[in-house]
Amino acid sequence: MAGTANGLAPHYWYVDLTIHSLWSLLAIRPNLPVMLDGQELPARARRELDSIRYAIRLAEA
Repeated sequence: MAGTANGLAPHYWYVDLTIHSLWSLLAIRPNLPVMLDGQELPARARRELDSIRYAIRLAEA
């Protein structure tokens, strides 16, 4: 997730692509953050999804 968060910095040329990719992923898999409640994900995937969920909560605040 750190790479994704860093990619959201507006001075990078690929910021539009990063944002669109994240948006597309969440659009087709809206339950992705909910997957954290399950046990089938590897630890790294769980941490990254948790970071995404945290970023969404910050944006909504």
